[in-house]
Amino acid sequence: MTKLKVTGLCKSYDQQALLRDIDFEVAEGSLFSILGASGSGKTTILKIISGLIPADHGQVYLDGCEISRLKPEERGIAYVFQEPLLFPHLTVKDNIGFGLMVRNVKPARIESRVDQLLTLLKIEDLKDRRPFEISGGQQQRVAIARALATEPPLILMDEPFSNLDLLLRQEMGALLKRLQQQLGLTIVFVTHDLNESLILSDQIALMADGKILQSGSAKRVYYQPGSPQIGALMGAGNWIPGQIEQGCFRSALGSFNAPGQAPGPAHLFLRPHQLDIAPPSADNRFKIVKIAAQGKETRLFLAYQNGQLLVDTFKDLTAQAGDWLGLEFPSHRLHYVRLAV
Repeated sequence: MTKLKVTGLCKSYDQQALLRDIDFEVAEGSLFSILGASGSGKTTILKIISGLIPADHGQVYLDGCEISRLKPEERGIAYVFQEPLLFPHLTVKDNIGFGLMVRNVKPARIESRVDQLLTLLKIEDLKDRRPFEISGGQQQRVAIARALATEPPLILMDEPFSNLDLLLRQEMGALLKRLQQQLGLTIVFVTHDLNESLILSDQIALMADGKILQSGSAKRVYYQPGSPQIGALMGAGNWIPGQIEQGCFRSALGSFNAPGQAPGPAHLFLRPHQLDIAPPSADNRFKIVKIAAQGKETRLFLAYQNGQLLVDTFKDLTAQAGDWLGLEFPSHRLHYVRLAV
């Protein structure tokens, strides 16, 4: 079931287009991330969905009802910002219960809901402290608890972990995913971090210059990009030029089966870790140009004719620059991108 639907959103400032015909849908109980660099329009989308700013064109639907003209407080949507924005004079428990208090919820119900969230976020021992007495990660847990308190139909999150160090960011991401799955939350999550997006998301919309370049499941956008630009924005990859003829892709690397693919110029695309290392042979050998350690992983730069392949492996290699390796191209991993002619 669709929880959120956005159609034809456009927004400009001073004749500069910030959003261009934005369309996407978010399924109920899913985490949908909007991935892109700073200035791509991610936060503008959240502000329009929440009602903080109006769109020039387009509509926003929540549970099938258009909410484009409703005031922010009439939409019932929770918003978690990059900064926790907690009330400094209130305790943790009062910060969490604030939204319920202004809705005139009975004190007993507020106390029960706050206690439930304190336990869920594992911050029970912080309930009587004020924001300046707890860490940044703890403050963000409180901000999430405050967003959950009113049981909103939709939660918007604008890079909520970007100010945290790497380990804490990973911890908070794991916590958020657990809560999202456990409670069936519907979340639109804005980030510029590729790994964060891939780990957390059910669906991804990749943005650049105010446009959505591609959307779909995290795996599909990562492993099956629709263009070299999209592939590059999603991380390192191998783009092998060639020609599709009669269900076969022909290139400088050789020929590969391409069943069902229309004839014409195309690229074969593979991520570095999708290539498997094999013993070299007369017709399957690539020279190692460079070896780069990447923590537990090793990246190999392999030369072929006028091109270069990137290969990531966890194998303990004894090979050195100048040595030769063979490669396997698993057929189920091959992705072809047609080129405009």
